[in-house]
Amino acid sequence: MEITYRIIQPVEYDIFYELINQDDSWWAFSPSLGQLSAGDWNVYCGNENILCLGCFVDNTPAGLLQGTAFSTASRAMRIAVIAFREYAKIAPVMMRGAADWVFASIDCACMFGEVPSTNRHVMNLLQKTGFEKQGVIPELYWSDAKQKFVNATIVVCTPESLRKAKSDADLDI
Repeated sequence: MEITYRIIQPVEYDIFYELINQDDSWWAFSPSLGQLSAGDWNVYCGNENILCLGCFVDNTPAGLLQGTAFSTASRAMRIAVIAFREYAKIAPVMMRGAADWVFASIDCACMFGEVPSTNRHVMNLLQKTGFEKQGVIPELYWSDAKQKFVNATIVVCTPESLRKAKSDADLDI
């Protein structure tokens, strides 16, 4: 199994859009965006200020890391991630590889995001990847399942926390 990473190209936008729809994973990928139309997705992916890093397993799309600079005067990147269902079991490996790619390829000091605190699966994945909990934002997201607003956990990954997560993963083998 070969895992590779690259910025997705315009001819691939529709493929990733369909995979997110097929998995019904808009809620996981980006709760703040919600579901986008195909046209809005293409505009979003084509924005030069958005990183759309595809993860491929044996040249098949397996996941996506989307990143935006916090500001033009910052080295911090806000991210959203998704591993398609078929690849969920290797999501921590894929995410650590994507984080490696970001830190090696972009002048980035840290990646951060916010996750609905009720989403334990994603929180577990991010912690295995090197993201550390930094705080809580009260009632940031609407939860259809709970029919109320839920808190979000702020998570941050640095090159140092990524190295520790990789070391910890090596010990688990």
